[in-house]
Amino acid sequence: RWGMKVWGGRFEKGGRKHSKRQNAHISRQGLRRMLVEMLRPDTIRWGHKFLQYEEKESRKLTLTFERRSGEQVTNHCSILVGADGIRSAVRGQKIGETTSPLRYLGCIVILGIVPSPLSHLTNGETVFQTADGVTRLYAMPFATNARDGEPLSAVDVGQQDSEQVSMWQLSFPMDEGDAKELSRRGPSALKAEAVRRCGGWHDPIPAMLERTHIELISGYPCYDRLLVDGEIFRKGPQDSRSSGGELCTLIGDGAHPMSPFKGQGANQALLDGVLLARKINGALRKNSGKVPDALAEFEEEMLQRSAVKVKKSAEAAVFLHSEVAIGGGNVTRGAVAATQSKG
Repeated sequence: RWGMKVWGGRFEKGGRKHSKRQNAHISRQGLRRMLVEMLRPDTIRWGHKFLQYEEKESRKLTLTFERRSGEQVTNHCSILVGADGIRSAVRGQKIGETTSPLRYLGCIVILGIVPSPLSHLTNGETVFQTADGVTRLYAMPFATNARDGEPLSAVDVGQQDSEQVSMWQLSFPMDEGDAKELSRRGPSALKAEAVRRCGGWHDPIPAMLERTHIELISGYPCYDRLLVDGEIFRKGPQDSRSSGGELCTLIGDGAHPMSPFKGQGANQALLDGVLLARKINGALRKNSGKVPDALAEFEEEMLQRSAVKVKKSAEAAVFLHSEVAIGGGNVTRGAVAATQSKG
């Protein structure tokens, strides 16, 4: 077991306050809410499934969507940004599935959100991990009702020991077919498997698992994709390039999906968004005709930055479910893995 107090002040190192290389922490739902509130009214249109894009006019894309009713509608844009996840429909048209298919990473992930039991490990300021060489559980603060302002509908607030809410992530190796089947069976089966594996672990893990409502449990096989060549990312495969592809780009999991075990997926997506905005803004201020060049510059920098994160995240999917996870020493598990690979 290892962990670190990450919220509420600088952590201790050698008996002294130490602030070097700490991350800034903000709940995902809090950040999402702030970003949505900054948008103009009606910017987001819910209930639309992306189907395809096509360049019918010079430098303008026609997008086709399907509403929940089944009705198809079209819209137009000058730039299309596919931020639609690891199974991105935008990526499917631009790059295709055969060029860089989903790669199974050998493990399943189960996630839960739960009112925090009273414990120094679930005090709203601490992240901890526990592993046995095969199975790994990671827990972190998820929300404080007063801070995030949105109570979780599935949580009976009257049963909470505190106002804190924690998120736990359980992962372990599993055959891909078995992982798909366990995920298909739904949250009750996922919770039962979590309790079977970790119900006897140290406090507060048993209480966290038992108190998690099944409505707040999900699970999925873990996948990523190998990064593709920059030219293919920009233009698509030579034999199947789609009209308008140069006006389309990808960010986040649509561009570089990775395992969750380095905690970099959302962070890289945020960096993508900032970099893309800067490149587009620079192009528009100089010459709008240079937008495709700006997208190319963005993609080159984005792919270079994210490549190491994809690689390291895939490596972590292996060593965090091995003896490396319980190796001795006050060092990161990545450092233990690197030392063992050299020796």
